[in-house]
Amino acid sequence: MVLIRASVGTLAVLGLLDFKLVEKPMTAYFLQYSPRGCNANCVFCAQSHSRGGSDKLGRVTWPVISLETVEKYWKKSFTRICFQTVIKPGFPSEALSVLMTMRSFEPELPISLAVTPIPRHYLVEAKRLGVEMLGVGLDTSTPVLFEEWSKPHSWELYWKFTERAVEIYGEGNVYVHLIMGLGESLRELVEVMKRIYRLGARVALFNYVDERGSPRVNIRYYRLAQLARFILEHELDPDLYINYEKSVVEKDLPISNIVGAFYTSGCPGCNRPFYNESPRGPLYNIPSQRLLLAYYEKLREELRSIGVIL
Repeated sequence: MVLIRASVGTLAVLGLLDFKLVEKPMTAYFLQYSPRGCNANCVFCAQSHSRGGSDKLGRVTWPVISLETVEKYWKKSFTRICFQTVIKPGFPSEALSVLMTMRSFEPELPISLAVTPIPRHYLVEAKRLGVEMLGVGLDTSTPVLFEEWSKPHSWELYWKFTERAVEIYGEGNVYVHLIMGLGESLRELVEVMKRIYRLGARVALFNYVDERGSPRVNIRYYRLAQLARFILEHELDPDLYINYEKSVVEKDLPISNIVGAFYTSGCPGCNRPFYNESPRGPLYNIPSQRLLLAYYEKLREELRSIGVIL
């Protein structure tokens, strides 16, 4: 029997958990299981070894379930599968085995794999098994913060790994995860995002939540970061539009449908509802058009405070 973790939202959609969903996840989220937690010791992560195998990741609970049970109750209710790894002995090989099983009972959906640096041949084999997008958890925005928050491996190894992943999966198919609120400045965040896009990768933004699940990031700061990412997605330079010292947008953005900047960023179909925020708000990452419309007036207020008029 193979044990994995699944988000409570995923289990609720599959009918394996009686849990009222404010918003359905569009992606089925799974997490590799380790009874002792991840061997990495990232200070911000509830899965880190120092916390002894917590069932939390972000604000979300991830119960342990057998892969066989997932297969038995699987149904066509998602647009993507996301499998996230943890560091433990043999984790790359186990991850490939899990992916092979998932592909056997779900032959059609696109699969994303979130992983720390692993040897090239694992990336090639994962692609053969149907993984078409990769997530890389760089998380921090500077080498100093990388060390302070106890990330595994080295800052430069993550960059080499990202470059290798883009070579294998293609430009636009590798998402580097960045967590805001770890001590970076907005300018430092934008500089690391620029480097990511120059490599042919893209950015998925997260806001830091503490052990109680409370957001630690100013919403104005987060909206500016979302806009910077959106500007880079449109192959423009955020420096031309954002005043980093004053934390305002000083020039009109030549981009239509700017509200797209404030949806959850990441792989197509990744809406991860309330992974980093309470349903009560503020909604840092807006998971759907329905919730965007419900939150629209509040969003307008937030954007007015940084010089943007919707």
